[in-house]
Amino acid sequence: MLAVAGIVLGGLLVLGFYGYVFLRLYREHKHFRTIERRLNEHFIAMGSSTELKASRLKQAMAPKIPKRARKEALIHVGVALGGLLGVFAEIGLLNWVVDSFH
Repeated sequence: MLAVAGIVLGGLLVLGFYGYVFLRLYREHKHFRTIERRLNEHFIAMGSSTELKASRLKQAMAPKIPKRARKEALIHVGVALGGLLGVFAEIGLLNWVVDSFH
């Protein structure tokens, strides 16, 4: 009974963590989308068609990935792998606890 409660609690903690992360990512995505929309409206209101054309030209070209983005991507991959290792370690620990009661 204790092992089942531990499994349920661990599962809820993992789901809560990933739910929080996805919620933060969604909010950040919405925030950047509104900023981008405001920026386009501002360029249109200013009547600077040259800046608007330049921004469209930049988007059409293949963008170079900056070092910071690569570093952040590696950090995200590391965190994801750490989370997976944590889940597997939790499963192993709970299996050990269940086996110790038998």
